[in-house]
Amino acid sequence: KRMNEPTLTSRALDFIRCNWGSLASVFGLALSGLAAFFARRASTLVQKAREETRETLLSSSLAEEINLAQHLASEIVNLAEIGNHQGLRFRSNDLHARTLGMLKRWNTTLSPQSKKNLLNAQAQLDSLRDVTRKLSAAPTEPTTMQLLRIQTTCAKIQDIFIEEHACAMKRNDVGC
Repeated sequence: KRMNEPTLTSRALDFIRCNWGSLASVFGLALSGLAAFFARRASTLVQKAREETRETLLSSSLAEEINLAQHLASEIVNLAEIGNHQGLRFRSNDLHARTLGMLKRWNTTLSPQSKKNLLNAQAQLDSLRDVTRKLSAAPTEPTTMQLLRIQTTCAKIQDIFIEEHACAMKRNDVGC
């Protein structure tokens, strides 16, 4: 070997000195690529967390609405049992309006089975409202058969809202 011949280390240092700008650009580009990758990943995670939070809030709100409807249904059952037809008519009107509101507001969120159940409750409430309207207009007392039908209808309505509330709470617990 000759003494004047450059060593590997000196050649590497000469290369770095001569190409410093290009090497810094390549290094900077690589760091920028990594930063963009991690920023996109973080953005995706934030978006996912935001959607999960929104779903949780909506589910809680739906469960709360169904819970309020369930309490109204329980009140309707109690009014039917004590024979307060005027109060029964007013509260069944309130529950009918709440049910219609839930069907309209939560149309895209409700499962097909929940929609079917709420439509069934609405039909039962329509029937109950017709009967209580007639009873309020009539001066006579309802027959035993009418009272039994009213109480049965009220119990069916209550069962629907109990089932829907349980399903809404289950969706919240499971995170569906």
